[in-house]
Amino acid sequence: MSPRFILIVACVALSFMAAVVAVYLDMYGVSRVYDQAMWGAFGDYFGGILNPIFALFAFLGVLWSLDVQMKQVRQLALDKKADEILQVVKDIDARLSELLQTHIGQTSGFDIHILHMVAEAGRGAKQKGDSNSYNQFLQISTDPGSLVEAAVREIRHQVSTMCEFLQRYPQQQGGGYTPIIEYYASKTSRLIPMLNDLGGLPDATRAFFDPKSG
Repeated sequence: MSPRFILIVACVALSFMAAVVAVYLDMYGVSRVYDQAMWGAFGDYFGGILNPIFALFAFLGVLWSLDVQMKQVRQLALDKKADEILQVVKDIDARLSELLQTHIGQTSGFDIHILHMVAEAGRGAKQKGDSNSYNQFLQISTDPGSLVEAAVREIRHQVSTMCEFLQRYPQQQGGGYTPIIEYYASKTSRLIPMLNDLGGLPDATRAFFDPKSG
């Protein structure tokens, strides 16, 4: 509870007290009284008016406190969900990194991995038709039972799973995702051109990582 809020509440309470005293003085004036009975009557008047008002404020304060606690509980639940989803996203990212290291051949004495094909797809190798290694990769990726085909199929599955969990991640109040989620989404989106060339990627997944394609 901020000091400013406490100050506002105190000022409101003092204002009510001053108003009650002002009304009493306006009706009965200012004079010294030595009769305890009159002081008792004044106390009854003072408390009879202010006590219900302060009781109402106390009740509203309890309701406000309960509302704050409920919001905190909901936020804790969202934070827990976000942490669990983030852990899954990290696991998927690690699995994708492993799959991208799948060996697919050699050229000029250098080993070629699926990761290199991601870069080729990113520059539009299929449309340009100037990469024999990429064209060969597209062919062997459709060969059922091959190591490359299995790796590509698993990459496609992992990207779709990544899409599902990223969509389930709680968004911020202003909309959008946290920077770390945006990082993983951007990192995964680099695979979309290659998967588009290979085919078989669900439309919803493609639209999530590459809205322009929709």
